[in-house]
Amino acid sequence: MKVIVEVSAKHLHISKKDLEKLFGKNYKLTNIKDISQPGQFACKETLEVIGNRNSYKKVRIVGPERKNTQLELSISDAIYLGIEPVIKVSGDHKNTPGIILKNKNKRIKIESGVVIAKRHLHISKEEAKKLGLKNRQKVEAEVKGKRASIIKEIVVRFGDYKTRLHLDTDEANAFNIKNGSRVELKI
Repeated sequence: MKVIVEVSAKHLHISKKDLEKLFGKNYKLTNIKDISQPGQFACKETLEVIGNRNSYKKVRIVGPERKNTQLELSISDAIYLGIEPVIKVSGDHKNTPGIILKNKNKRIKIESGVVIAKRHLHISKEEAKKLGLKNRQKVEAEVKGKRASIIKEIVVRFGDYKTRLHLDTDEANAFNIKNGSRVELKI
């Protein structure tokens, strides 16, 4: 089965509490573009993320609001910021570093939630059932071309999703994969 690859650049998911601390009470995120997963969107709002060594000035927030604030990076991004990279399934903040988030003259420190998201396959429950996949199961994908490879340790994630394989920018560059490329899923 061929699946579409989406390359995730650094981005933030933000909680209502942290959003209000940085932008004001009852602030609502501004949708500038729907992204592939149903209900998710790129926001107009960006924040500066300040690490131990460096900062990134305009990191895009992805909506809607989440239960917990999370910054998703590549390993190269974490090294640049001076943060120890921790590879986790998105949403798992246990034993992850924190960071300072800044909007103009307001800043907060999140104590955890900085992750390098494990490569993962978003898929609907219905499609996963047809393919015999289980939630959190690991699968592989074959990359063809000049940098032919087998991508291992892809975590299956069920939900109200379109089927997409998510890699971060470091991974995509290593495999010479562009956003929208297709790879062969190995079950």
